[in-house]
Amino acid sequence: MANDLASAGTGKTELERMLHYREQAAQFGKWAENEAVAEARDGLLEMARQYERLAKEIEARSRRA
Repeated sequence: MANDLASAGTGKTELERMLHYREQAAQFGKWAENEAVAEARDGLLEMARQYERLAKEIEARSRRA
C-alpha cells in the first residue's frame, strides 16, 4: 500500500508527508492573516495553496493505490 511505503530519500511515509504539508499550509495561512503588507500576504497565501496542493496530490495517489 502506498501509505506504508517510505518516500525515497526522506524516510517519511506518504501519510507523514501529507500531514506535514497540511501543517505547513496552515502555518503559512496563519502568517498571512497577520500580514499587513498585501504583497507579502499574497505570497504567504500562495505558499499555503502550494503546500495544500501537494497534500492533495499525495492523498489522491494513496486513494488510487
